[in-house]
Amino acid sequence: MVITMYCKRCGAALPSEGYICKSCGAMMSEEQIKSQKELMNDNKFEVNLMSDKYNPGGINRDYTVRKENKFLGILLVVLIIIVIIIIAILKVM
Repeated sequence: MVITMYCKRCGAALPSEGYICKSCGAMMSEEQIKSQKELMNDNKFEVNLMSDKYNPGGINRDYTVRKENKFLGILLVVLIIIVIIIIAILKVM
């Protein structure tokens, strides 16, 4: 379900995130902000991407499933700490 809202000042399509028109800089109306928040809470909206616009078949994405990879995050933090410790040891020598 794609719902596109348009700026009341210049008529340009409004962004799916944020409250300011990227074309003229006007603030969205209260009704538009309220409907945008409802769409964001629904979690069943599509994001308009340039690749979707120019792809003849369209791309189906499932934004309801979020992937979390905690192992890679922990590994990255540990590697950064190890590098900082090595740099500190080398500076002391």
